[in-house]
Amino acid sequence: MPRSVSPERQLEYDALKRFFVHWETHLTPCRVFELNHPHNPINVLDAFERNVGISQALPGLKQAVNDALECCEEFTPDQIARADASLAEVGAPTLTQLWRLRSRQYQAILRRGHLRNDTEFYLTTSILSDTATPLTAQEHETLSTMVASYESRRA
Repeated sequence: MPRSVSPERQLEYDALKRFFVHWETHLTPCRVFELNHPHNPINVLDAFERNVGISQALPGLKQAVNDALECCEEFTPDQIARADASLAEVGAPTLTQLWRLRSRQYQAILRRGHLRNDTEFYLTTSILSDTATPLTAQEHETLSTMVASYESRRA
């Protein structure tokens, strides 16, 4: 039986799901599976939510949202503005809001000096692999060490 979640995590899940569903149905630049296909990401998320609950579906949803954010890093300011307006219209967090949140998460990871979970691991590895992200040599070394440490703990 799926565990219940705190009201805060429920609100976070609901907001990220609104973003994800709107992204997949209206904004995604490339749809692999049609909306009615069982492997469409929305249907996969719904099945996962039903089978294991929101508590365990949330980390995967966060990773999917981070993937969506990576897909639109090359958007022009006009594309970002149009996407933000579309997302705001349905009550979902905007790209700009999510990027700002992602930046705060990144700063918190740096201050803490270690990765706590898979979501932070994937965020950190995506920052490391993004050649357009300006990192100092110290930041790159610190992040690489945190990733290696997390990988060794998981093994």
